[in-house]
Amino acid sequence: MLGREKDRVGRPRRITRRDFLKWSAAAGLTSTLAGMGVLSALGIVRGPQEPVPAWEVEPGVVDYDLVPEGLSGPTPNILKVAQWYDYWPGSFLVDFETHIRDTYGLEVNVQDHWDIYTSNEELFHWLTINKRRYDLIFPSNYFVDLMKKTNMIYTLNDAWLPNLGAGFSNMMSGLVNVPAGNPYDRRNVNGEWQWVSVPYFWGTTGIGFRTDKLPVEEIKELGWDVFWMDSYQPRAPGYERVELRKKMRMLDDQRDVIGTGLKKAGWEWQKAQGWIPTGRFPPDGPQWTTNDTEPEHVKPAGDLLFAAKPNLFDFNSTDQSTSLIGGSAVLNMAWSGDMMYAIQPNANVSYPVEYIIPRQGSSWWVDCAAIHSKSRNLWLAHQFLNFIHDPKQNMALTKWNLYSTPNQLTFDALPPFPNGYNMKDDARLYPNIYAPEDFRICDFAQDIGLDALLNLYNPLWFDLTTD
Repeated sequence: MLGREKDRVGRPRRITRRDFLKWSAAAGLTSTLAGMGVLSALGIVRGPQEPVPAWEVEPGVVDYDLVPEGLSGPTPNILKVAQWYDYWPGSFLVDFETHIRDTYGLEVNVQDHWDIYTSNEELFHWLTINKRRYDLIFPSNYFVDLMKKTNMIYTLNDAWLPNLGAGFSNMMSGLVNVPAGNPYDRRNVNGEWQWVSVPYFWGTTGIGFRTDKLPVEEIKELGWDVFWMDSYQPRAPGYERVELRKKMRMLDDQRDVIGTGLKKAGWEWQKAQGWIPTGRFPPDGPQWTTNDTEPEHVKPAGDLLFAAKPNLFDFNSTDQSTSLIGGSAVLNMAWSGDMMYAIQPNANVSYPVEYIIPRQGSSWWVDCAAIHSKSRNLWLAHQFLNFIHDPKQNMALTKWNLYSTPNQLTFDALPPFPNGYNMKDDARLYPNIYAPEDFRICDFAQDIGLDALLNLYNPLWFDLTTD
């Protein structure tokens, strides 16, 4: 869910989400998704299947005793990667190629075989409608859950991932194998839980805003409510009235935006009951969750989002930080790491930008690495996953893009930047440690199921984002 996306020559990339939603949410939802292969993967419909390798003992499940160590497949020296934008510095892929050469004496090529997507839906579009093949993909946790259920990703070989520790013990315990009893990143294979993804970075969804236009404490009081205002007069002295209409953005992300509508609607519902509203959701409180699939909740959430739409400049996931830095936006829905890029606390000169988790509640998520079930170069894909969590590399990655690392060893060893700022002390990046009450009102985004996606979320999102 990282931001600041450009294509390889610096031009803003077009997001293909609307194409996906037009196909899947317009007339004939089920037949469209069946044509995409999703229902086939679920066993609802059947279609022609290509021959599978001997080591794929059942769809999505690999017997690694049958997988050779070393390069394999029809293009053994090539690793194809689909990634979020701005995921690593330009030198990272070259460093991986050098690592494989120095360690194993093998020449591989990754830097010429990677694609950038801007949403989970776009990646899904590529893998289904476009039938693209990758070795490694980086879906968010709730899409990992969907993809494992549809056999689009492979089980992993723990033995080839020593940097993650035995049983992924080097990862922060609260970020893997959750929720308990139904983990997004593990698959039950004949009574044995097997890993299907590796955490890469994680974060929260909240509000980034200009502190020279809007006082921090007043935005904390308003939370998501500010998106339903076309202007605001701060109470704090020294602030002028600020125009908000067309100076705010929401993310181009279905789950985050609908989740925001649900939090706003749930808050208003609590007030209508005569209660003092709270951001705490079941079992700790009455607030609606970002995983809600009750039609009587999704409908008012959608109505509220349509009411807020005239105030928005657009739905955009690639300009949240730069628009605040440049001043074209006053306030944006944003991902935590993107806002750290806007704030730049590690630099000698920072910008008047702040980030909060709204009091109505929000969501937290994990961006993950998984092996596409069309990959035939499994050993090299594992080498890449392991390289991500090499202590030196993981340290460099999290310090470069300012997103929260899930690697406990990296977190423990994080040094301060030259100006004294230390990421591991920042509650905006690690609310699970330093702001538990804020983190407590963040849902863990989960797969809501195909029925809710088809009948509730997709139609609402298509109508909301279509002019």
